[in-house]
Amino acid sequence: MQSYEPENKLRVLLAGHLHPPVGGISAYCASLMNSSLSQRVDLRFVQTTSPSRPFTRAGKLTFANLFSAAGDCWRFNRAVAEFHPQIVHIATAFGWSFLKHSLCMLVAKLAGCRVLLHPHCSFQAFYTEQSPFIKIILHLCIRLADAILVLSSEWLPLKQILPSRPIYLLYNAIDLQPYLKAAAKRNLPNFHFPFQILYLGHIGKAKGSFLLVEAAKLLQQQGEKAIIRLVGAELTAGEIAALRREIEENHLQESVIIHSPVFGEEKINLFEQADIFVYPSFHEGIPIAVIEAMACGLPIIATAVGGLPDLVQDGINGLLITAGKAEELAGAITHLINNEPLRRSMEKESIRRAVEQFEIENHVQDLVSIYYTLL
Repeated sequence: MQSYEPENKLRVLLAGHLHPPVGGISAYCASLMNSSLSQRVDLRFVQTTSPSRPFTRAGKLTFANLFSAAGDCWRFNRAVAEFHPQIVHIATAFGWSFLKHSLCMLVAKLAGCRVLLHPHCSFQAFYTEQSPFIKIILHLCIRLADAILVLSSEWLPLKQILPSRPIYLLYNAIDLQPYLKAAAKRNLPNFHFPFQILYLGHIGKAKGSFLLVEAAKLLQQQGEKAIIRLVGAELTAGEIAALRREIEENHLQESVIIHSPVFGEEKINLFEQADIFVYPSFHEGIPIAVIEAMACGLPIIATAVGGLPDLVQDGINGLLITAGKAEELAGAITHLINNEPLRRSMEKESIRRAVEQFEIENHVQDLVSIYYTLL
């Protein structure tokens, strides 16, 4: 996309959140705030998710969440009134998050702003799985946006649903440099025994965490020596406790290890020590963790859902499997364990694809062009 920037900087209000809580939106917003975007536009950020709310409370209709949402909308309203942005870029998710941000869109439109809506979730969760009544509400709310920024090709059917709204496809992106340095260290001629398999993200049924335990059981029955590390916070309260019970009941304490969330060098170290990265989720947008793993030079095993096929080219930089199939997951792990040449070629391809498609400064250039197009 060709870049266009006039002499006077465009005023852009970015609405989203920075961790805590940790998630894809917070990682994306942090990447933008640390990029050259603030030099290319007059940028202001407003937090529209309360940092005091734990992730396990998200999406629930409770008094505490309604109170937090009211505070989020108030912060947004004040930012619009004080900053007078020309463009409002709203990062949102599905469910109650989208309804809250729809109120923010309405405020921005009444203030004369142009709104770029940026859903960070799968189209399946946002629209496909919803009831006809909810779809009508979604149609009404999403039309408040002047354009929609989508993060994977799964979202492209939205063009038929909303033909009057511009739809821009732009993948999530990060600063790749720390991860490329880790890839250089991983490129040394060594291997781990037992084999190290890494998952990094939220932990819960929707992310395929319990399938990883089933796969570990199958690997153990086959005599494969591997350690699966699940790193992250639980998606829903009680899921990690249930997962630990399942690990103990199947005597897999040495094969499946749960870690708390990690950041910075500690996270980089886990990527360096891994041999394969797995992401067996049931629905996804474009997970930042998979981009990080690719930049670290890891072959990826992921489910063929949401935006994951945009990241993983089956047989090239990883393997795509069916969601919910522990046998396929275990088979894919076994295949890569026993095929070092394939792993090595996938490692190189992961790095190449990450550099070509998911570098934050390339993303910023395209994003700025979209901003000016909206005017």
